[in-house]
Amino acid sequence: MINPQQQMSFVRIVQTEAELSQQLLNLLRQEFELLKSPPSKKLEELLAQKQQQLQQIEQSVLQHNQLLASLGFDPDRKGTEAFIQQCPDNPQLQEQWRQLTSLLEECQKQNEINGGAVQLNQHQVAHALDVLRGFADSDKTYGPGGESRPTSSSKSLGKA
Repeated sequence: MINPQQQMSFVRIVQTEAELSQQLLNLLRQEFELLKSPPSKKLEELLAQKQQQLQQIEQSVLQHNQLLASLGFDPDRKGTEAFIQQCPDNPQLQEQWRQLTSLLEECQKQNEINGGAVQLNQHQVAHALDVLRGFADSDKTYGPGGESRPTSSSKSLGKA
């Protein structure tokens, strides 16, 4: 059985992880809004904030895993859930864990959405560059990863 001090330490860690994850989700949502407009200094600043937030989350997860390991639990989701099951009077901890896992899923979804927006922007820029270089869509071949590549025949508008 887990003693109350160990349980309180874990509660604080999970609370911190949830707060940090909520802040990350907010940053990811802001990033998505900025990705819809032309690149700006705000996006660069936000990316730096996001990196800092991820480092804080990493530190909290390290504490989480160290506490689990010190008590003989695996430092993963199953180990966390086993720990929570052994905590006396654990409904609050179970609810915090559920909220944290839900937040993490939201962060993952938003990150995937942002990645799609970045990929779309890259495709649009590549297409614009191809137009400037004089490549038509019919002049493209595909690389081993499925990405389109222009062929060597070009109808360039000119060289600078």
